[in-house]
Amino acid sequence: MRYRAGTICVLFLAAGMLGCQASTPVAGTLAERLQSEDPAVRIQAAVEAGNARDKNVLPLLVDRLSDTDQDVRFFAGMALEKIVGAEVAQAIGWRFYDPPERRDQAIQRWRQWIREHTRPAASEPTTTQAS
Repeated sequence: MRYRAGTICVLFLAAGMLGCQASTPVAGTLAERLQSEDPAVRIQAAVEAGNARDKNVLPLLVDRLSDTDQDVRFFAGMALEKIVGAEVAQAIGWRFYDPPERRDQAIQRWRQWIREHTRPAASEPTTTQAS
């Protein structure tokens, strides 16, 4: 398996970072920041969502699983696992490094799980694809 050097650093530090609060707050709601054009903002928002175990942003985190930035995909997956539990995440089978077609299949399984296991929020966030 081949990884970019930056990804190796991210993997190494991920466990510690998921337990930390962001040092520099960024303006906007969590939903807005998950859809930011800046990958660093999307990563920070995913970490915050996981730490808060915020089920309201599950659809947005699932959208981030197809993000163009590999690090955003990784942190979105970690946040989802933290929110719903490792058993559910493992059963769904999504991995940030899988080829796009396998990630897409797992993303569909995530969307199905959300439809079956969560109630829609009063004001469901609008999902968009960040580039």
